[in-house]
Amino acid sequence: MRKSLTKFTLSASIMLALTFILSCGEHVLDDKDQVNSGGCGGDDYSSSGKGGGGSSPSKNSSSSETPLVGEKGTFKDDRDSQTYKWVKIGTQIWMAQNLNYFEPWVGKTRGNKCYNSKDANCEKYGRLYEWDDAIRLCPDGWHLPTKAEWDALISAVGDDAGKKLKSKSEDWRDGAGTDTYGFGALPGGILTKEFEKLNTMGFWWTSTEGWEASCVKIIEGNNIYEQCNAWDDYPLITNQSSVRCVKGYSSSSSISYGELTDKRDNKKYKTVKIGTQNWMAQNLNYAEKGICYNSKDANCEKYGRLYDWATAMNVSEDYNTKKLNASPGQHQGICPDGWHLPTKSEWNILIDYAGDALKTLKARNSDWNDYYGTDIYGFRALPSGRLVGEFKELYTGGFWWTSTEGDDEAACVKMMEHNRLWERCHYFEGEDPFKINLSSIRCVED
Repeated sequence: MRKSLTKFTLSASIMLALTFILSCGEHVLDDKDQVNSGGCGGDDYSSSGKGGGGSSPSKNSSSSETPLVGEKGTFKDDRDSQTYKWVKIGTQIWMAQNLNYFEPWVGKTRGNKCYNSKDANCEKYGRLYEWDDAIRLCPDGWHLPTKAEWDALISAVGDDAGKKLKSKSEDWRDGAGTDTYGFGALPGGILTKEFEKLNTMGFWWTSTEGWEASCVKIIEGNNIYEQCNAWDDYPLITNQSSVRCVKGYSSSSSISYGELTDKRDNKKYKTVKIGTQNWMAQNLNYAEKGICYNSKDANCEKYGRLYDWATAMNVSEDYNTKKLNASPGQHQGICPDGWHLPTKSEWNILIDYAGDALKTLKARNSDWNDYYGTDIYGFRALPSGRLVGEFKELYTGGFWWTSTEGDDEAACVKMMEHNRLWERCHYFEGEDPFKINLSSIRCVED
């Protein structure tokens, strides 16, 4: 305060400050990826929750020291109801704690480990993950950052980024940081052939792959640097490091998400724009047609319904055994208005755009067992199985109709299995593209 301030001015300033503080409650990220707050920047988190890592953010003596800090708050991971702190730094929203999600089906034999196998370390530092798990285990609506996203954070923070991002905790044996932006980085160590570097170094995975390795960001002392190659000490994907997630489904700015309401039954579906196409991000579950896997309603809710080809095309069942010879182009079939059953070519456009589509289009879901995907485009392909004389291949394969015919009794099916993504359009011994079989449907926008 300047000495020239009058007592009246000082009192008024204090009352104004109190009013501002009392008006600023907990900031929660809503389902639309927006900050749901009244614009209060605040330095305090309203709840520490159960999530791993991170100390309370520092009180800064001047707002000019933290020009990049926006809102701060908490969000809940719906998978296990853990609460995590988040902080907005520049244009990015980061978790302000390390991920502490335990995936039961993976268990403690491979990943999800606490340092020295002590639960207290998970509570404080978060869990340590192999890269194959780290790439897919961020909460819904968040993702593992790329190296470029980490670099953007470091660039925004500026000089002495390592010190500014380090927590003020005494856990840093070589000296605490200033935690200028509330990032709260802790020295959670790493698991290589053994647990090491607790209290001296922090390691965080990126989604950027190196040579037989993946890039890992490291804070040591007041330095922050990276290693990306197998001949370095730490980035082997079988090592286990910490995870910080960034808000958003993907690092790609060309992808946007939406919602579709089927006016026939008011069911809502997530949609995703991938390249130039807008796809349903869930299988169709139109109840007037088709059946649930094993005739269980819960399977319809999760995987959608299974349909024969004539039903998918919304034509007479006679065309399950003879050629429809439909004109080229869009065929709505039983898709909602404004959407249609994709052609083989439209599927191929999606696959070409997605790159390593077998992995990038698969859901980050334990239904795939050890063959899960990264789901970086939000397509969420699940192994929903099919009906071929009997229900089969739930958890091992996903099968989707196209509007493209093959033989009289066959039509093109896109098939995603553990180790391959392929199609079958004609009958061959031992294969099943028959129109009378039942498969899933993904619709694409007109």
